[in-house]
Amino acid sequence: MTKRYSLWLTKGSGLQRTLTFYIMLPLLALSGIAIGIGLERAAEFQNERLRDDLELVGRAIHVPVSDALIRRDITAVQASLDSVFKIGRVYGASVYDTEGALVASAGVTERDLSESLLAEQVILTGETQDSYRQVAGRDVFSQFVPIQDRGGQIIGFMQLNRRAQDFDNSFTQLSQIAWGTWLVLALATVAILVFGHYRGVGRYVELKLEQQRREQEKMVAIGQVSSGVAHELGAPLTVIDGRAKQLLKRHDDPESQRQLQAIRGQVQRLTKMVKQLLAFSRTPVSAKQPVTISALLDQACNSISFEQSQGGPKVALTQPSPEIAIEADAQRLELALVNILRNALQAAEHHVEVTVTTGPDQISIHVRDDGAGLPDSVAQEDLTKPFTTTKKTGEGTGLGLALVSYIMADHQGSLSLKNWHTDQQTVGGCEVVLTLPRKQQANRS
Repeated sequence: MTKRYSLWLTKGSGLQRTLTFYIMLPLLALSGIAIGIGLERAAEFQNERLRDDLELVGRAIHVPVSDALIRRDITAVQASLDSVFKIGRVYGASVYDTEGALVASAGVTERDLSESLLAEQVILTGETQDSYRQVAGRDVFSQFVPIQDRGGQIIGFMQLNRRAQDFDNSFTQLSQIAWGTWLVLALATVAILVFGHYRGVGRYVELKLEQQRREQEKMVAIGQVSSGVAHELGAPLTVIDGRAKQLLKRHDDPESQRQLQAIRGQVQRLTKMVKQLLAFSRTPVSAKQPVTISALLDQACNSISFEQSQGGPKVALTQPSPEIAIEADAQRLELALVNILRNALQAAEHHVEVTVTTGPDQISIHVRDDGAGLPDSVAQEDLTKPFTTTKKTGEGTGLGLALVSYIMADHQGSLSLKNWHTDQQTVGGCEVVLTLPRKQQANRS
């Protein structure tokens, strides 16, 4: 590599050397300086935000603590401190009288502040003070807030502590990402300059950038479509649900009740789909909760049952063990399963098989249909791109598998599509496999 690089420097084109020394290197240097300055400013902003956050906590309990001190109700003071400590935004909270003697506390705190200069400043000036200090052998950021009665007389002060590492670590990840990105950019730039002259990398990069630009335009279009769908469908869906609810009260015969409940079920499912489509383009996965695969599959099959015709293909579900569970956002994962089942039912001739296989660390959900299978001309990575579909024009939006792929990635899982074969090597249709990490069981003693 060193020899080839030397030959490139001595014999390479003048344009390439000009790009290297007068454009690329200065740009890399300037971008590095900009990243450093930006991170420094962002760190200051983050620390200020954390300080403000601590101050807001103090303001939230200032009045009840002040009133409790006036009444000498120590139980109420303790209750206020316990409530803010349970939120988890502070490491310790305590209240002292004007002499620095401890009145009540929660979490890590100091027993006596009668000799503290910061505490003395708070009593003398009536202004909030803060400082990094050690409490019980731990490095913390302490904020001292004066407590006043209704007449403005200082009757004590409150100390709120946050771990110092909250401030130190809050920006570490972003800094690593920023510098890691810059390093990758620098290495990529050098590689392009060294090898681009010989291997036509310039044209390749141009094509890739154009492809990325188009993909970005597609994602922007998804966001616009999602917003428009939510705006246009929200009110009509609410009206339909309301009217169906009224009709349920007027018609009590079983058939009317069943049909109206089916309408409400579809409206609720569409409303959920609109919300999840917005989540696809803008928001991360919600908090994950334990859920059994059996319950998840039952719910998905029930949801898709409203779309099945009487004489159409049926879903044959092999129920897994009820003990098999995962950590998931159940609503979004159900949405992924409904999309897969819908595609399978639309492609199937007679039936769709759903089975579950398990391993030590993962669970796989297999959905097989007996349709024509996937065309050989379309790769899996293309099928999971937005607006790519193998259906006829007007029969599909090309968003279903893209949404499934997005949801699986959020769950640290994977999506695979392939044509399965019978024992005679005859193509039997398409098989979709959703693989998810298995919920770790608690250690039993």
